[in-house]
Amino acid sequence: MGTISDDLQELKLPLHADPSGIVCLLPRVGLLFLFVIAFFNADGRAGSLNKTVVTKFHPAIPHGPKKVGECWTNSIAVPRLDAWRCITDNQIYDPCFSSRGLKDAVICNANPADGSPGFVLELAKPLPSRSRPSGSRRPWLLKLADGSTCELQTGTIPLVAGLEVPYGCSDSSGCNHNGCPRMTGLTAKFQQDKLWMADKLTFRSSKRGLELINRKAVAVLAIWQ
Repeated sequence: MGTISDDLQELKLPLHADPSGIVCLLPRVGLLFLFVIAFFNADGRAGSLNKTVVTKFHPAIPHGPKKVGECWTNSIAVPRLDAWRCITDNQIYDPCFSSRGLKDAVICNANPADGSPGFVLELAKPLPSRSRPSGSRRPWLLKLADGSTCELQTGTIPLVAGLEVPYGCSDSSGCNHNGCPRMTGLTAKFQQDKLWMADKLTFRSSKRGLELINRKAVAVLAIWQ
């Protein structure tokens, strides 16, 4: 387990030492950092630098516009009996969730990391028969100490320097006609302890394929399953 200064360096906050040898934050960020720590400690759902909060996600029923579609199998991202892989308007949504407050409908595109409520998908066909999930359960959504959010992908998995990268992260840069200059993601190699650590890669696309730029361990504040 790292020290407090290690955690601050992971967050890339500037540090200095006073004559007593105590590591301090520079004044211009000190108050902001104390506010952030207080926020995390006051709301355990947001996580902290001391413990990763793991939550089984059950979305509230959203009140916005509804869509019509169908679900044809259990979710790949969230291997639960109440989670589904669904489609509407030629767009796949995984996971979508059953809710006790809904009949012949599920909730899709809800994101607890950023508070997006998602939408109600009214089912054109009945849900398929439930099948018990197989294999090991991996986190679906993660909030990292560097401020990014990473989500388990259910399509083609990138291979970077011989490593599978099944999670895509929110701090990736956009792609252009020259390719993707900066992408970020996680391997499935988590260090599971009181505070989880994720294996985060930064990589880019080139004529030779995907090239590794950087690899580092980052603390995980919150996990949703």
